[in-house]
Amino acid sequence: MSKSASGGFNRLKHEKSPYLRQHARNPVDWRPWSDAAFSAAAEADKPVIISIGYSSCHWCHVMERESFEDAETARLMNENFICIKVDREERPDLDSLYMKAVQAMTGHGGWPLTVFATPHGEPFYGGSYFPPEDSYGLPSFKHVLEAVARLYRENRDGIGATASGLTRLLSEHGETGGANLEIGEGFVSDAFSSGMLFYDPVFGGFGRGTKFPQAMFLNFALKHYERTRSDEAAQMLDKTLTAMAEGGIYDQLGGGFHRYSVDNMWMVPHFEKMLYDNALLADLYCRAGVVLKKPLFKEISLDIIGWLSREMRSSQGGFHSAMDADSDGSEGAYYLWDYDEYMRVIESVGVGNYAGYYSVTPEGNLDNKNVLRIDRLNNPAIPPSDVLARMKDALLKARSGRNRPAIDGKVITAWNGLAITALSRAGRAFDRPELVEAAEQCAGFILSSSVDRSGRLMRYWLDGQAPVKAGLEDYALMGSALLALHEAGAGGRPWLEEAERLTESMIALFYSKDNGRFYDVAEDQGALFIRERDLFDSDIPSGNSAAAGLLFNMSKACANARYALLATGIMTSAEAMRDEPLSHANMLCVLEDMLSNGGLEP
Repeated sequence: MSKSASGGFNRLKHEKSPYLRQHARNPVDWRPWSDAAFSAAAEADKPVIISIGYSSCHWCHVMERESFEDAETARLMNENFICIKVDREERPDLDSLYMKAVQAMTGHGGWPLTVFATPHGEPFYGGSYFPPEDSYGLPSFKHVLEAVARLYRENRDGIGATASGLTRLLSEHGETGGANLEIGEGFVSDAFSSGMLFYDPVFGGFGRGTKFPQAMFLNFALKHYERTRSDEAAQMLDKTLTAMAEGGIYDQLGGGFHRYSVDNMWMVPHFEKMLYDNALLADLYCRAGVVLKKPLFKEISLDIIGWLSREMRSSQGGFHSAMDADSDGSEGAYYLWDYDEYMRVIESVGVGNYAGYYSVTPEGNLDNKNVLRIDRLNNPAIPPSDVLARMKDALLKARSGRNRPAIDGKVITAWNGLAITALSRAGRAFDRPELVEAAEQCAGFILSSSVDRSGRLMRYWLDGQAPVKAGLEDYALMGSALLALHEAGAGGRPWLEEAERLTESMIALFYSKDNGRFYDVAEDQGALFIRERDLFDSDIPSGNSAAAGLLFNMSKACANARYALLATGIMTSAEAMRDEPLSHANMLCVLEDMLSNGGLEP
């Protein structure tokens, strides 16, 4: 089906995913992931391009403009490849598998993820963003297309050997670990020490360049502090959580965290906002505010929840997945301030003498404009609370006149589970019953709308449809959310019974009695060349770590020894926890919970 034959659209026209629909008018003959696409590749004897991204991804937008909308690039793609587009938020299992493949081949990954595969889906080459011309030390995308097409024609045996070797490596990666790993207090202390090797004591956080919040490792450190009273953990948490809250990575006016900081000082962010980041961080700041007795952390938790409620909540009560980084064709345009504009706004409400509070300068900190941030060390004037409120209100009002970044309307089950948990715990901790009520409404919506006719949970809901089956992470994180509602005293439904029902469904769909492992997708969800099982956290807890947490907590809530045995089985197969703690932080959180409740024995 050519674009001209279909009224200017390719085969993505009728897809539900906003990301796929963004590409529906590309001259590339994109197909959605399906058996039919791979059958077409086999019949045409062509390799496959699998391009994976998501709707709020800045570099995905860039590669679309530069390459996928370019007629010559599209011609090369259409003539030599079968082209498949995947929304990583719709199919996290595909994203995880092919990301590991690209990382194994190149040592790095990112989005857009670009994978070249055989007609059986086995990867043999890949990368992330490719520019339209040779630059950034990267070959142009057109040169890559020509080289791969030529290689496929002339060296099929070599490609087959590469694909087979990589498939074997990925399969072994998913099957590592036995049920004999000895884990206890010493193991946890070693893991914490390993993670702290990456700590930046000057600016907080982890690493010396680009910084992600690392909410799950911070949560592990907080649990570690609760159990051990480690001064090192407390100081790291205080430094990092304060620096993040006062940095440019946090939206100082509207609330909510951006995706990550491009520098090591939390000054300039990559501007997209994700539901999962903010749900995890709202929960973390809530718990840190209580445990460390820091009013600022409570304020930030409630501020994040306020942003979620205002900007991301659907009319049905679910939460949308993401807010784009771009508006008006430019990344961050919605959030940046010209010095003169900033001064006009704050002087109009009589607070010009506090202009330095948000570190705004004529030179700016990003392309002669300013990302707002708080620098208490170098700021001579801290406004009183009433003055600060007036200042923020004026700036927010001025900003509201700008074109707001687009929102991806998908209500993703796993991510909404994280939001329900955060709302439930904050409502309970801060005596805010309206937050628990909002969490109940969200849970009720998911359980009534994001299901199929048999009542099976689905991955996401959008515009009245739920087209994709849920994976392990969806069941585990939603089950934990329902348990959090029960623990918060929510009385709208028997939430513990609902949590138990999801737990049993999770075991039935994703647990293999043959080898005692949980897999990321159910057997009936469509066979890949391997069945994905990932123990590594990504942006959210891995499905296995989330399942371990749900099973352990449900074993306590329901006095169910079987759940405890299954949780312990997951934990004792995660060999890399100690040596790669930042990648297994949620598993370590579960282990801390186990140790705080008497150990791993049922």
